[in-house]
Amino acid sequence: MNILALDYSTTDGKKRRVVLHLLFWLLFFAAQYYIGQVSFNDLKFTQAAYLNPIRVTVCLLLIYYPLVYLVVPRFFLRKKYLAATIASIVLFVVYGCMDAAWELAILEDCSQCMDILQQKQPAYYSYLQRGFENVALSRILSLGILYQLFILLSLPVGLKLALEYFRQRLASLQLEKENKELEFNFLKAQVNPHFLFNTLNNIYALILNDRKDESAETVARLASFMRYSLYQDENGNTIGKEIQLMKDYIELEKIRLNQTIINFNYEVDDPSQPFPSLLLMPVLENAFKFCMEEAGKDSWILIQLNLKQKNLYCRISNTCMPGKVNEPGGIGLLNIQKRLKHYYNGDYTFEAKKEHSSFTVNMHIKTGRHD
Repeated sequence: MNILALDYSTTDGKKRRVVLHLLFWLLFFAAQYYIGQVSFNDLKFTQAAYLNPIRVTVCLLLIYYPLVYLVVPRFFLRKKYLAATIASIVLFVVYGCMDAAWELAILEDCSQCMDILQQKQPAYYSYLQRGFENVALSRILSLGILYQLFILLSLPVGLKLALEYFRQRLASLQLEKENKELEFNFLKAQVNPHFLFNTLNNIYALILNDRKDESAETVARLASFMRYSLYQDENGNTIGKEIQLMKDYIELEKIRLNQTIINFNYEVDDPSQPFPSLLLMPVLENAFKFCMEEAGKDSWILIQLNLKQKNLYCRISNTCMPGKVNEPGGIGLLNIQKRLKHYYNGDYTFEAKKEHSSFTVNMHIKTGRHD
């Protein structure tokens, strides 16, 4: 469900809210009327049969809204307990007075009602003869009407609390989703600045050595790579496009590591298999970053990628100097582990290990689980 569906800040949202509130109070009145008709109510065949449910409904809503939208947020939630207590007592007294005055008005206007009460409920009839002040005061002091008010308020207040919790939960989930999207967009973006820095240095070196054709080709390749990184739709990426991106990256890096032996072997049964963009790039970049170029022909990078029946196996290895070894906890590798967890949530294995003069990353991903 979209959190915006419960946004009442717009005009349509406010109208929807008013309609829902009116519908609730109509249903509440209908329930009060129905209970009066099916119970042993001596006045069920008089005009009080529908006037009393109206009285109960209107008196309750006149107390509910000040309590929920004024007393609770302005006093209770701000820990102004003295003011909150005073305001609650005032509402209770007002409710008791309204209820007593309206009931007396209904019964005094209905001679049939008074005759029925005099015959079948003489004690209550005598009680009503005391007048408004005595009736209202006795109801308030006995606290009987407080219990009645508590029972009647339990339903609308309960629904209000449930809806508020639901809205807050949806807002929390929406915020969490947005934070995740921001986080993973940032993780994806971390690949580009580092790579861009290296490639620009390579282009600079080509220009200094008057290798114009190669520098022009490198600029074009870099532009293509950056265009892919910036505008590739996450949901529209495939393993085939990712492999092409890796090939372009390797060609760009070969300029810098011109003595390093680089082998990229891949076998894919379905190039159209959906795949998160730039997911493998941190590992590939890491391999080039820490490759032992000083060893000359003994320097190598091996990339093996195999996709069969939606199971991707990837192995990336490189030589490295004993004192300059890829770190399993580096930013790039933490990047890919976070994204793997986000996209595949357990349907993958990731292993990074370093030896004396080499570093290897092994991955197995069940790509069919990517959503």
